[in-house]
Amino acid sequence: MADAAKTENPNLKPPQPPKTSGRGHPFVSEAQEGRPICEAIIFLVVLVAALVAFCGYTWAATGLVSVAALVCGALRLILKERSPWKVRSVPFDAFISIALGIGLLVTYSSIQLML
Repeated sequence: MADAAKTENPNLKPPQPPKTSGRGHPFVSEAQEGRPICEAIIFLVVLVAALVAFCGYTWAATGLVSVAALVCGALRLILKERSPWKVRSVPFDAFISIALGIGLLVTYSSIQLML
């Protein structure tokens, strides 16, 4: 019976085990991801925004994070695979970044209107 299945479809390959790092964890390649310098810049922007918010300028802090997110989304759209910032696919990364930038501004504005 098994020989008949092989002759009907000779291109069948046995299932391959998932790649692991040797310790049972899934294999993750960071060579395809973004560059550490871009991550460091975003970290610094968030740190500065936190300090600005602590000083009482929440609008400026929200604006800093929003602009950083919008710039990252635009960079991902423009540079595609050469982008220094990568997480998933180009459309996903761009959508998440731009939606975060716009969403933060809209949320902050709506909270201010309620006060």
